[in-house]
Amino acid sequence: MRVPRSVIVGLSAAALLLGACTAGPAPGWTYAPVRSSAAPSGSAAPSGSAEPSASPSAAPSASASTEPSAAPSGSGSGTALTLVALNITFDQTELTVPADQPFSIDFDNQDSLPHDVDIRDAAGTVLQEQEIVTGPKKVTYQYTPLAAGEYVFICSVHPVPAMTGKLIVQ
Repeated sequence: MRVPRSVIVGLSAAALLLGACTAGPAPGWTYAPVRSSAAPSGSAAPSGSAEPSASPSAAPSASASTEPSAAPSGSGSGTALTLVALNITFDQTELTVPADQPFSIDFDNQDSLPHDVDIRDAAGTVLQEQEIVTGPKKVTYQYTPLAAGEYVFICSVHPVPAMTGKLIVQ
């Protein structure tokens, strides 16, 4: 039986691609963060951008700037929380802060991977976006006041259940 040349060429190309994908050590996480060029209403432009925040809306955080801060630990005002990332997992799945008050998260990224801690509403809309940091590194993220309710804190680079938690604002 004679196999057409085009079939052999196609199979050879597929074998080369498959070999290239599986050669060498397994890569670490390469998940790209979900960042929209059209920021939702009430959220800020990504860190390092000279663009101003989107126009205010009825979103709970729209009344204040949501620019991220990577200030040294212990700076800022309001409630200070601590959150650790290790093995692509946050060490806590629930955080609580007072309503209508600024707060900060002393974030300890112990992985040699990029992580951040963004705040989203229940529908998944980004309300406060923070700078992505590759660890191991410690930063303090500053957040603007939120209205009472339940929100989500999440790593936008690794939006998996182990890097997602509930933020209770009361």
